[in-house]
Amino acid sequence: MTAMPLEQLVEALQGGVISLLSDDAAAEWPVTGAELLDHPEALAATAPGHLLLGVGLDIADRDALGAALRTAADQSCALAVKCPTPPPPELTAQLATARVPVLAVDPRVPWTRVQRLVTTILAARRAVAEPGGGGSTGGDLFSLANAVAGIVGGAVAVMDTQQVVVAYSNLPDQPIDETRRRGILGRRVPEDALADHLNREVWVSDTVVRRHRPGDLPRAAMVIRAGEDVLGSLWVAFPDEAAAADCGPTLQEAARVAALHMLALRRQVDAEQESRDRALRHALEGRSGQGGPPGGVRLPAVLVGLAEAVQERGDEESWEAGTAARRRAALLRALDLAVLDGRSLGHEPAAALIGDRVYVLLPAAGSGSVSTGVLLDHLLDRARHSLHRSFTAVDSPTVETTSALLAARRDIDAALDHLRERRAGPGAYHAGDLRPELVLRRLVGAVREDAELRTGIAERLRAHDAEHATDYCATLLTYLRHFGDVAAASGELHIHQNTLRLRLRRAEELFGVALADPTRRLLLTLELTALAGLSEPPTKG
Repeated sequence: MTAMPLEQLVEALQGGVISLLSDDAAAEWPVTGAELLDHPEALAATAPGHLLLGVGLDIADRDALGAALRTAADQSCALAVKCPTPPPPELTAQLATARVPVLAVDPRVPWTRVQRLVTTILAARRAVAEPGGGGSTGGDLFSLANAVAGIVGGAVAVMDTQQVVVAYSNLPDQPIDETRRRGILGRRVPEDALADHLNREVWVSDTVVRRHRPGDLPRAAMVIRAGEDVLGSLWVAFPDEAAAADCGPTLQEAARVAALHMLALRRQVDAEQESRDRALRHALEGRSGQGGPPGGVRLPAVLVGLAEAVQERGDEESWEAGTAARRRAALLRALDLAVLDGRSLGHEPAAALIGDRVYVLLPAAGSGSVSTGVLLDHLLDRARHSLHRSFTAVDSPTVETTSALLAARRDIDAALDHLRERRAGPGAYHAGDLRPELVLRRLVGAVREDAELRTGIAERLRAHDAEHATDYCATLLTYLRHFGDVAAASGELHIHQNTLRLRLRRAEELFGVALADPTRRLLLTLELTALAGLSEPPTKG
């Protein structure tokens, strides 16, 4: 974020609204935003360089002022207080020992006006200074929000597709509720309001959508688009339902104007996304140190793999018959959807399409993000509704190094292969939960590929079955998988228990099968599994 030196901020606030009480050295102190000192939840996430507004702070209370100065120093922020100029001598003496700049606000100026002026000035400066700006980003969006609010009589907020509040109206006496207050303080739609803001009706409609969440003021929402590309949304909170009437044409025009400004913001975001995506692809292909983009992937993070789900034999044949171009197009849409959902739920994802898999990296995010589980459930649900396709997703435990990232990809690939072979239902799975199956899969694969890891008894059993139309392989493997439970094994094989016992005795006589020896039982289980494939598929609830 672009910073403004304190001296320039004071000059921009014409009319003696604020004056600098600290010495000249503080004039270059950079300010990047404004926060209210009396809101601990906002201060917990406040970055250094903010101007803390001492709402309700009595400068005559030396202890309270001292605590406020310590808070500002701990956060590396400047402090603004209501104070006459020149200040009282006792205040001057106390400020002489302060480690942060202090500004005096004219006691006659409301704090709401100070916050509005500071925020607007900083946003306008950012709009000019950032790439692709030139006055067509945040500053103009704030002006647009105020203009719309003045016309329709409501409180306006503009969100991008990450549900970040990029602009909001700040006219006097606007309607406000707790959701709007927390959204502005946290610069993000509060988590408990995300479901309402992500409501599908809002994002697919071309007209104004009415929403009234219990406990909140009634709202009107309008999606912001450039062609078919969704850029964000515009929301207006009204004092009552009657006030929300007949605002449709105004909000539709406002959304068109907002799209022009948000395209500039989108260009910068897309450039950053492209850099993250390249870094992830290079890391997953083991090329992090071989000409990859600077900066690399952001760790610690969770890696997610997505593949199109195949449940029934007919589905698999249909999927295989589909053209490669069609399958790739579907996967690219899934990739775009994963990035959009990741952004909208508070993450800064990186994504890559490699082969027939989409990989999404979700770095450890801030307080505004939701859990990986919630994000995956939301993503898979949107894929079903928007893409009309079902996907299987597997996420890794948190990884902290590039070598661990490569290992996580191997686990995810093995898990997706395993789930597809077993025709598991679409949905979200955890690589950690599938670890026993993945270890067995690797053991069986090693046994299948390396003759030195086999005793040869399974091959002899299979050859005998093929020549004599017997069923020793299936009988023994079923018996071993049921840990010697004759009743359960015979039930699965649909044979009498005595028939099963007879087959077991014959196998011992003909092939030297030693079912009483635990080592030979284990080896026989692995060899028979390597020949016959893995166990029956799980179902996804």
